[in-house]
Amino acid sequence: MKSTPGSSSGAGRPRDGRIGDAVLAATRDLLVSEGYSGLSLTAVAATAGTTTPAIYRRWPTKAHLVHEAAFPATEPVDLTFSGDLEADVQALVFGAVALFTDPVVRAALPGLIADLGQHPELHAELMSRLWGSHLEEVQALLDAAAQRGLAKKGVSARHLLSLVGGSALLSVVAPSGADLDEAWMDAITALVVKGLAP
Repeated sequence: MKSTPGSSSGAGRPRDGRIGDAVLAATRDLLVSEGYSGLSLTAVAATAGTTTPAIYRRWPTKAHLVHEAAFPATEPVDLTFSGDLEADVQALVFGAVALFTDPVVRAALPGLIADLGQHPELHAELMSRLWGSHLEEVQALLDAAAQRGLAKKGVSARHLLSLVGGSALLSVVAPSGADLDEAWMDAITALVVKGLAP
């Protein structure tokens, strides 16, 4: 079974979950105050009341630690679907905006994206955490809409989620990106719904 931060992993002394939680909390606080580039594991350790070697025993790199702090495995994007195509596309857009405008996520993303190129397995895990739990649900929504003649047949849930999430992500990380306000969300929803129309 795969070990998780703060859990026991095989032989030796079990890890103290409280230390893992303290490290993640310290990482989130320091990300918001210092940014990704200004975040040091020494500062995280001092804030969490532990040591840098203890952090490295749980997270092999800064990118792994920030990934876990900003995108907890236990907190997938919260989405509720109604079966109404336009309302459900809007829910996807709103969910993406809620995720990418979170202060911790917003502070983590620019530097984390730069470092993910060195860790392809971490990139795959991030994509799974962001959208993986919703792929089947979104695909069922698209297929049902196609059967009712409300959407094109064969639209991929992965493509739709990449479109919605990518639009929000680019607006967050681009220096001159648009504010993800209600007008932005309505415009993206309208464009996606129009694109899905048969």
